[in-house]
Amino acid sequence: MADYHVYFGIENLNLNATQKAQLVAALKALGPAAHPRPCMLNHWRFRLDNNAAIFEALFDETKITIQAFKNFLGTIFGISPSLISNTNTSLSFGGHSTLVVTFTYNAVNYLRVALFGYAGGWPIYEDSHLEVLGYLKLNQAAWEPIV
Repeated sequence: MADYHVYFGIENLNLNATQKAQLVAALKALGPAAHPRPCMLNHWRFRLDNNAAIFEALFDETKITIQAFKNFLGTIFGISPSLISNTNTSLSFGGHSTLVVTFTYNAVNYLRVALFGYAGGWPIYEDSHLEVLGYLKLNQAAWEPIV
């Protein structure tokens, strides 16, 4: 088990309001309870429509795996995580690789997760940071208010 200072994002595809609130509460609780460097504490930013968020912290790698997200969803749905399937895609937003995982239950896509900078192993912070910045630049209209 190791800790990594990285970014990950979630996008609600079909969770209802209660399910989304449960997931977000669980994700906000991840990361260290205290740290001398504030950037290592879990903090987040929501998309303007409130259906996506990006989290940054020093995360325990076992808490942000595909299986961990299946476990979160299994708890929310009250089902075995083994009933949740996933499809994976690798994208690049900032010159590195980002693993994008879509979670499905009963043929319905419920959640998309982006592990920024993840390419078969956890990235160094700089790679994760460049990926999330690239993602935000490509999707600026959805994340930034028009002034």
